Amino acid sequence: MTIVDLVKREYETISKELKTERDDIDVRLHLLGMDAKDEWTELEKKYDRFRHKITNASTVAGNSAEDITEAIKSLGDELRKGYRRIRDSL
Repeated sequence: MTIVDLVKREYETISKELKTERDDIDVRLHLLGMDAKDEWTELEKKYDRFRHKITNASTVAGNSAEDITEAIKSLGDELRKGYRRIRDSL
């Protein structure tokens, strides 16, 4: 398995979980107050950066699969925590 395959596999796993969270939260957003909406907006920016980094990960030279995977996991964890905070406020 290549570095790109490992990165893609990790990305797909995290992306599926995050998409499920995003879809569910998005449906409930109209019920949230402004603070939660502001947090949602910030999380969406981070999610866009997450997707952008993964898209470009295969072209980044000098990074090991472990470094890329760790960065993906870290940002994914940050997004998960933010989504959970919003979900808990519903």
